Amino acid sequence: MRILNAIIGMLQPFGLMPKRVDADSITKKAKKRTGLTDLGDGMHRVGMEALTAAVNSSPVTNFGKFSSTGFGVDALSNRLMMIDYVKKHPEVADIKIERPVFIVGFPRTGTTLLQNLLHLSEDRRALEFWELARPVPVSDNPEKDIAKRQRITKMRLAIANFVVPEMKFIHEVRHNSLEECWSLFIPQFTVPNWETTSRWPQYGKFINQHNMTPAYEEYKKYLQVMVHRVPDKKLILKCPDHMWHLDALLNVFPDACIVWTHRDPSRSIPSYCSLASLNWRLLYGEFEPRELGPYIEDRFIKGIQRGLAVRDRVGEERFLDVNFKTLLNQPVEAVNKITSHFGLTPVSEEKMDAYLNRDRPDNRGKHTYKAEHYGVDTNKVKERYKDYIKRFNISLN
Repeated sequence: MRILNAIIGMLQPFGLMPKRVDADSITKKAKKRTGLTDLGDGMHRVGMEALTAAVNSSPVTNFGKFSSTGFGVDALSNRLMMIDYVKKHPEVADIKIERPVFIVGFPRTGTTLLQNLLHLSEDRRALEFWELARPVPVSDNPEKDIAKRQRITKMRLAIANFVVPEMKFIHEVRHNSLEECWSLFIPQFTVPNWETTSRWPQYGKFINQHNMTPAYEEYKKYLQVMVHRVPDKKLILKCPDHMWHLDALLNVFPDACIVWTHRDPSRSIPSYCSLASLNWRLLYGEFEPRELGPYIEDRFIKGIQRGLAVRDRVGEERFLDVNFKTLLNQPVEAVNKITSHFGLTPVSEEKMDAYLNRDRPDNRGKHTYKAEHYGVDTNKVKERYKDYIKRFNISLN
């Protein structure tokens, strides 16, 4: 990585690599890449300016500037393509996203397992990574379209795995794995987890004060585009970020079924620190890992407070809680409880058993981490989160 940063630094004086992240430059490149110019109502610009300000005011490495610029170009390209697709297919706007299931637990609380089990339903599906990374069709031929979008995603994943080989031990991402839907907020530049995964507190302040309803309305448009060619199944969506903005979510999806997973925060926080540290390292090179734990601990408690405030206001019937240990020890029962509570089509127990007992040759190693490495005092975490732990009867350790 040091060599890569040095090479990028040598190319910067010649204009071949960015010295800073610039919104106008990103916009120009996205328009050139797609051949499109209509960016819609311009609401994305507010988030874009907040993000570029956060990046440029932090000690991001040359690679961090380069990757952030590329990320921005991809985001605006998706936005340009989505707007163009809806113009060509105006019927997309009339597609209903009916009773979507949202899994909103914190990272490392069993959300991936739960999403994969619910995905086995006959009338529901989760979204694969290639769909989320490239949400807009690029060809009128469905087979060619899927093949091209998957090929691009595989190429990007190969590069990411080369740069961050440890990722596969923490959370392996494949082109067809079921993933979090936060990437659909990227074209609006309103992604809550960027505050944590990138250490941009000023961006976090912006996103927490920002009216997220327009962002969720645009998020819905991407879902409509994705459902347009696969209309026969309802959606299962997963992302911790939703917890911070349940009010906006329910404004746009009033019939949403919200599943909230819970785990001992003294275990989930250091586990997530291990994951977030990979991006901190990419962006900043060297950093003090003991700063990461308290930073995430503070953000997560605020997420709980925001989520519970909405939950207490709208009522319990929209929610169902799943304890991490219950999910691990009784996964079939946990899924059956969800489908029964919300009146969803039951998931085949035979399919769930087959999934749970499948061979997993892709397990190349074990995810190991130590709480103290990230400045996490597990006893203090339990004390700080005691009200949350008590309310949801969360099993400790």
